[in-house]
Amino acid sequence: MSWSLVSNNLGLGGRAISIVLGSLVILMAGLSLSNNIAASDIFSWTVDVLGLGFIVLTLMLVFVSVFSSLKIMETRGHVASDDTDAFRRKWMLSGLQACNGIATIALTFTLLGISLGIGSLSHGGLTPETINDIIAELTNHFSMAFMTSVIGLPLSAVLRTLLILINTTTMNSDQPVHHSQPIIAGE
Repeated sequence: MSWSLVSNNLGLGGRAISIVLGSLVILMAGLSLSNNIAASDIFSWTVDVLGLGFIVLTLMLVFVSVFSSLKIMETRGHVASDDTDAFRRKWMLSGLQACNGIATIALTFTLLGISLGIGSLSHGGLTPETINDIIAELTNHFSMAFMTSVIGLPLSAVLRTLLILINTTTMNSDQPVHHSQPIIAGE
């Protein structure tokens, strides 16, 4: 592996991190302005409801998806060839797998939240004294369950769509293959 390849991938990795973190900042600012809530409160709510595990895993897969898109965009304007197509296919599949991973994590955390909610019912009897605490714990787990799907599934679909559009746009920018012998119709 050459230094230029490592340097190029580090540069693309930095760009991908910048895109992901910049998008998060813009999203937080938009939510903060539209709801008149401090960004720190939005961050705290996000960590409390979604959980740090979901956030970290999702951000890692978003990074892979964005990095794959940038790798595909590297080939913009290349001459159409089997090597270029194979390179794009490799990164397209990597990005699509990352998008599918986001959807899988969203659904996994949904099931986890439901399971934790149901499990909290089995740890004690329902009495008039404990009903409020049990309902609070149950709704907390169900909130995590449904919010992971509400955030993860659309995010997965949006990233998948962007990846496909970037790939298609990049393919359409290819330079035609120049033949040494002109092709004459009828021969």
